[in-house]
Amino acid sequence: MKMKSMLLLMAFALGFGTLIAQEEESAASLYNQGLELLKAKDYAGAFPFLEKALAVADPEADANVIKLANRNGAIAAYYLGNDLRGDEKFEEALQVYDKGIAMDAARYANYIGRAQSIEGMGDELAAIDAYIEAGMQSEKAGKADRAPQLYSKAENMVAKAYSGKSWDNTITYAQAFLAKRETADVYYYLSQAQLEKGSKDDALANADKSVGLAGDDKNKYYFGKAEILKSMGKAAEAVEAYRMVTGGPYADRAKYEADQLSKG
Repeated sequence: MKMKSMLLLMAFALGFGTLIAQEEESAASLYNQGLELLKAKDYAGAFPFLEKALAVADPEADANVIKLANRNGAIAAYYLGNDLRGDEKFEEALQVYDKGIAMDAARYANYIGRAQSIEGMGDELAAIDAYIEAGMQSEKAGKADRAPQLYSKAENMVAKAYSGKSWDNTITYAQAFLAKRETADVYYYLSQAQLEKGSKDDALANADKSVGLAGDDKNKYYFGKAEILKSMGKAAEAVEAYRMVTGGPYADRAKYEADQLSKG
C-alpha cells in the first residue's frame, strides 16, 4: 500500500509539473518556437505554435507578439494549406486558409488557396464567389496582375455549364458571378440559358446588357439578342439586330435569318 501511495503521489506530482510548465509558456516563447519552425519550413509544426501564441497573448502586454504572430501565422497558413491541398485534403486546407485570412486579411494569397480548395471540393458555385473575392483581394493588395486570371477561373465555370447545356446551373452560376462582377460573356450565357428555359423577357434584358458591355466585336452578342427577339415574334427588331452582325462565325447565319424574316 505504501508503494502504491508513492506511485500515485509521483504521478500527481508529474502531472502537476506538466501543468505548471504549460502555464509558464508565454506568448513570446510560443511565438519564437513557431517562428523557428517556420524558418525551417516546417509549416505543420509552426502553425499550431503561432495559433497558441495568439490564444494566450495579452492584448496590451503582448501587442507586438500578436502583430507578428498574425503576420507570420498567415504565411504559415498559406504554405501549410498548399501542402494539404497538394495531398488533396481540400477541406483541411480550406480550414487552414480561413484561419490565415482571420490572422491577416490583407494577405491575398490565402484567398487564392481558399478558392482552389473549394474548387477541389467540387463546389463550383462557392468557387465562383471565392475566385472573384480572391481577384478583388489581389487588386486591393496591389497585385492587380493576378486578378484577371482569377476572374477568368470564375467565368470559365459559367462557360462550362453553358457549353454543357446545363441551363439551370448556367443561370445559377451566372447570377452568382454577376452579383460581384459584370462581363459581356456572362450576361450572354445567362441570356441564352434563360431563353432555353423560356424566360424571354429576362433573356432580352440580359442580352442588352451583354451588348452594352461588349468591346469592339459585338457580333456574338447581337446575334444572341436577335435570336431572343425572333423567339418573341418581334421580327422587325430581330432583323435590326441580325443586321448588326457584320463578321465572324455568326455573319452568314445572321444574314440568312434577317433575309428570311424580311420576306415574311
